[in-house]
Amino acid sequence: MKTVDTTVNISMKYPVTEKKLSEIIKTGKIDTKYFAHIIALFTDVPVPDFMVFIKKYGISLSTVKKFYFKHIKKFYSNNELENIFTFK
Repeated sequence: MKTVDTTVNISMKYPVTEKKLSEIIKTGKIDTKYFAHIIALFTDVPVPDFMVFIKKYGISLSTVKKFYFKHIKKFYSNNELENIFTFK
């Protein structure tokens, strides 16, 4: 998915792959080297593209929700993404 790769790596010194991003979300363990990428994934990638990304990598919405509220929301919130969680 070009949108995710392009968006999360656009201004970063170290690029990250979608596979690595999916592993971070699945394990819940953030490598600080990729923290800005993770923030960009949850806040800058359009929600429809984000949903395609999680489906592509077999990440459940409940896993995403847990990760988001534990690691992302305290820094940057994404109301559109939070609305998706209410439909689960």
